[in-house]
Amino acid sequence: ADLLNEEELELIESMRPGLIQLEIGVQSTNEQTIREIRRTMRFEEVARIVQRINQGENVHQHLDLIAGLPYEDMESFQKSFDDVYRLHPEQLQLGFLKVLKGTEISLRKEEYGLVHQSIPPYEVLYTKWISYEEIRKLKRVEEMVELYYNSNQFIQTLAVLVTQVKTPFDLYEKLAEHYETHGYFINTPARVKRYDVLFEFACGLVPGKEELFRELLTFDFYLRENAKSRPAFCRDLTGDYEMIRQFYEQEEAWPRYLKEYAQYHARQVMKMTHMEMFHYPVWQQDADEWKPLEHPVMVLYDYQKRDPLTGDCAAVSIE
Repeated sequence: ADLLNEEELELIESMRPGLIQLEIGVQSTNEQTIREIRRTMRFEEVARIVQRINQGENVHQHLDLIAGLPYEDMESFQKSFDDVYRLHPEQLQLGFLKVLKGTEISLRKEEYGLVHQSIPPYEVLYTKWISYEEIRKLKRVEEMVELYYNSNQFIQTLAVLVTQVKTPFDLYEKLAEHYETHGYFINTPARVKRYDVLFEFACGLVPGKEELFRELLTFDFYLRENAKSRPAFCRDLTGDYEMIRQFYEQEEAWPRYLKEYAQYHARQVMKMTHMEMFHYPVWQQDADEWKPLEHPVMVLYDYQKRDPLTGDCAAVSIE
């Protein structure tokens, strides 16, 4: 990414959202490690370019890290993870070193104390800097990153949770410990069930914020799912149903928010979209203090409009 020039950046910024995806191999932000693997990456410049591209909101960016490289111990890898995570790529790929025959790393593996699988993919097991148990821990962290961060299903919830721990890596390490404690690595929860698991984890991590996390996960859930059955963690909507029904009837008579649905009756549109009442500003990611709203806000989810980068539907607050 640090090789992109201004002309190329302007070309990228002019493209329609979702047209291209950038795979950026950061590998590590440890300067000694980068020199040892004969890379010339300038991470400060990579960070500047990634942030610039992020501002265009039109390109899907994948940033890659590799565990098991020379001079990268657990502390160094955690720093590399945190450095990359704070750039907010659409996906953070956590890979493990493959020691291919004939490469310089394979020729110097005794010097590095590097032990790897004897059969393909020849993946690292441990080095003089990182132990076998630490590699196993990173495997569990990788699964959490894949299920929760890279799925883009929990954007708002994770943005709040990461403020409640020391570092981003700490969050996924604690989540992996929660999975291990409850046996979820053996019986992996289905996609929808992962919301329940994250709610369970969040309530344990930040006691006293149950209603906030209930609403954060509800907001995230309906950005993706126009679900027929309502998840257990969601608040009961019975008391809001009459207000919701009146809104759709009013839209049928005098459309303001749902003009694209003019050919449908109110009951049909109710099934094609979703409305939810919120008592916290869960659509924000930069709230300093998560206090309840003075007045609850109704949010309308429109599934005909989706973000090409995240897959989230359009969500509009209703006056």
